[in-house]
Amino acid sequence: MLLSGRTALITGAAGSIGAAIARRFAAEGCRLQLTDVHEERVEAVTEALRRAGADATAHRMDVSDEGAVRQVFAGLDRLDILVNNAGRTGSGLIAAGTLEEWRRLIDVNLTSVFLCTRYAWPLLVQSQTPAIVNMSSVNANRANPGLSAYASAKCAIAAFTRQTALEGAASRIRANCVSPGLTVSEEKQKQLAAQARFRIDTDCYPLGRLGKPEDVADAVLFLASDMAAFVNGVDLAVDGGMSIQSVSALVRPELRRRWKSGSYKLIDEEEKDSEDYSR
Repeated sequence: MLLSGRTALITGAAGSIGAAIARRFAAEGCRLQLTDVHEERVEAVTEALRRAGADATAHRMDVSDEGAVRQVFAGLDRLDILVNNAGRTGSGLIAAGTLEEWRRLIDVNLTSVFLCTRYAWPLLVQSQTPAIVNMSSVNANRANPGLSAYASAKCAIAAFTRQTALEGAASRIRANCVSPGLTVSEEKQKQLAAQARFRIDTDCYPLGRLGKPEDVADAVLFLASDMAAFVNGVDLAVDGGMSIQSVSALVRPELRRRWKSGSYKLIDEEEKDSEDYSR
């Protein structure tokens, strides 16, 4: 088993991605410390894992509250892996935003990563295989209306990950981050399948589907395990290739349709004579 004998703390473990990471880690023999601000939900995830034979403990923890973070980490006797997964999106244009909302989103998405890393550090330096995996987003490198605080925080997480990787290297602490694209559970995808917006969203992904929580969990497992023993400071996109596309590929559906149908002749004869062909 890839994580046998190791202990991991996963924040935001009550959410779909956090729970998927917990299940994946448990299947690889990892002892789990699961935290979330939603106590009943994280208890339910933990109990389901216990019934399946996992060694799992639940903690209610507000990742933006330094006192709460300090208390949870002070109660641990060992830690090998920290997964900073907790976060939340927010919707609001800059012109209509408030400082209160900005600070709330920055605290939950970014400050929390610093706090958990800071209080995990004394435990991680004692581990023989210390690893940190942070959760960024493809929105860190793309503008999306209404996501100014969220995108700013996720971009900063990638930078903080590089800083952590450099500063932690002397203590063998590896730090990497994962940047998921739109990630929806399989059950939710079935519910959305008939909606026009869902079809448009999936059409933007070269692999023809949205991400599933399990896709992200597999990437986190890789970065946390010895398979990535010499991987440090990277930002791994888990988005089916969406973020590598040019603007033309995203906004011109006819190009996507031809490519996906196997027709590699992407340009019509009349388009070759167009002044805009090379743009």
